Amino acid sequence: MKLYIIRHAEPDYPNNTITPPGHLEAQALAERLAGTKIDRIYSSPLGRALHTMQYTADALGTQATVLPWLEELGGWQLPNAAGESTIAWNIDPTWVREHRPFPSSDDWHERAPFNHPDFARRFQEIKDNSDRFFLENGYKREDGRYRIERPNRDAIAIFCHLGFGLAWLSHLLELPLPMVWSGFWIAPSSVTTVVMEEHDHGWAAPRCYGVGDVGHIYRAGLPLSSAGLIANNID
Repeated sequence: MKLYIIRHAEPDYPNNTITPPGHLEAQALAERLAGTKIDRIYSSPLGRALHTMQYTADALGTQATVLPWLEELGGWQLPNAAGESTIAWNIDPTWVREHRPFPSSDDWHERAPFNHPDFARRFQEIKDNSDRFFLENGYKREDGRYRIERPNRDAIAIFCHLGFGLAWLSHLLELPLPMVWSGFWIAPSSVTTVVMEEHDHGWAAPRCYGVGDVGHIYRAGLPLSSAGLIANNID
């Protein structure tokens, strides 16, 4: 099974949609994906994901299935170094790296600054939904690897969000969530490819073949949106 984890195009948050440049990004993405084998499409229920997805669904002549658990994460707020409330995936990465020892995929929620009492429960919900999705597609998760209950050659496009997409990636790859959020950024309309590599011994594991690919943006001659990127030198 191959997953294309796609962040929505440049967002217009107040109007729950995408911006005019975002529509151009979504069109360019659809042109790219129209030449790709895609068996199914899933989308977050939020407008910015749906409106990005629709271009690809139309190009492929198919309909998407909306999955509520793909929506952007809510309730992930924590105080930054200045004591101000901040979305967890926007926390200053230099501050995250000040805290030693570095976390593991098992104990990150016990270590500052991500030791919020509710974060472990919220991340468990992501894990449970992911594991159910994989089980429906023939893979049963057991201790970080997946038992192959039936081989799967489907290619699936999933339209979602920055915070959620990286959180899901951290679960699939067994990486500590704070290090993924502080170490990666995926651009609007970018494509992250994860393949379930199957083996003769009956087990499979996800391998990431590429993070945040925006080749369609460059081919279309469009500017790359920096939405969700916070730094002094983002140009």
